[in-house]
Amino acid sequence: MFILKRRKCIKKQLAVTGGINPERVLNPFGVATKIIFAQNILMKSFRTVVNPEKSPFLISHTDKIVSIGSCFSENIGKKFKEYKFNININPFGQQYNPHSIAAAIERLLNPILYTEKDLVYHDELYHSYDHHSSFSRSTVKEALHVINDNLLQASEDLKHATVLFLTFGTSHVFELKVEGNQKLETSNQRIQEARIVSNCHKLSGTQFEKRFMKPDEIVSVLSKTLSKLHTANFQLHTVLTVSPVRYFAFGHHENTVSKAHLFAAIQELRQQQTDYFYFPAYELVMDDLRDYRFFAEDMLHPNYQATNYVWEKLCTTMLQPKTITLMSDMEELLLAARHKPRNPTSEAHQKFVQKNLAKLEKLEKEFALQFDEERKELTRFS
Repeated sequence: MFILKRRKCIKKQLAVTGGINPERVLNPFGVATKIIFAQNILMKSFRTVVNPEKSPFLISHTDKIVSIGSCFSENIGKKFKEYKFNININPFGQQYNPHSIAAAIERLLNPILYTEKDLVYHDELYHSYDHHSSFSRSTVKEALHVINDNLLQASEDLKHATVLFLTFGTSHVFELKVEGNQKLETSNQRIQEARIVSNCHKLSGTQFEKRFMKPDEIVSVLSKTLSKLHTANFQLHTVLTVSPVRYFAFGHHENTVSKAHLFAAIQELRQQQTDYFYFPAYELVMDDLRDYRFFAEDMLHPNYQATNYVWEKLCTTMLQPKTITLMSDMEELLLAARHKPRNPTSEAHQKFVQKNLAKLEKLEKEFALQFDEERKELTRFS
């Protein structure tokens, strides 16, 4: 009797889905499987949707933002810059581990200039262990110029920032080995003996020792640094997030352990300081999208679609409604600037240019924004 009732129920469910013949879905696994099949057909969503919690503070174009961390933080930072937000992105270049990110913040709070002693020469370039290779140059003068210019600018930006994004990529760290009691001579006196580097710059692996930062070590380092930072800048809101980029150089398991240490540390930090906001970039890519269609060719980095999806979620979670409306108006202008006309000398195109220049000037006056690049692009054929 139970089975007959179940079969009648399933027939009704299948009828709702468009008259699928229930006999065609009969199988040796019995009624339970047929029920699951019918329920799956009726599902409205075929994935786990991640809905981030609403931020307790909302960002507008009046905010000053600093973003420090992995390549993913750089991608999101570029989105902010594209929509004319005041943002300083990775003043030391891409950084991945919590220790290097904390060290960068400490240096920005106390901006001691780098000197030649802080550089290492390798492969015909001068590098800084605190910086990404994008800061490396062929001469000492050039390297120090780009490093110190960014240091001073970012130090000033951080003093007046209202929002700080920190994106952690891994809890793996590399310590530069020092023989015997030898000490590294650097202008930054807080770094002595064995030091954790931000980038190995393709030097021999024998010069470094790899290890994990444990969650309690991460919490200890970050809590001290962030406490100093918030004392210096009490108006600052801190956003913590974990990069969805996976690091498989040391295997799948080590990547999982590495990310787990980051999550455990962030959870503890948020319990200590409830003002820290967590944005689930990792979960949006790994649990919501959860498909290799949303990854680049290396199958590790989120692609353009995935980055845009995370960006849209961030906007709805962390931006003021009026700011989102402004960005929508701005989108038309950004698309117009990228437009490649078939006949740039035509009357129609000239009207198109004048119309968008008028929009541009209106937005500049109304919201004190700068559209120099877009103006240049719009008038490039004039």
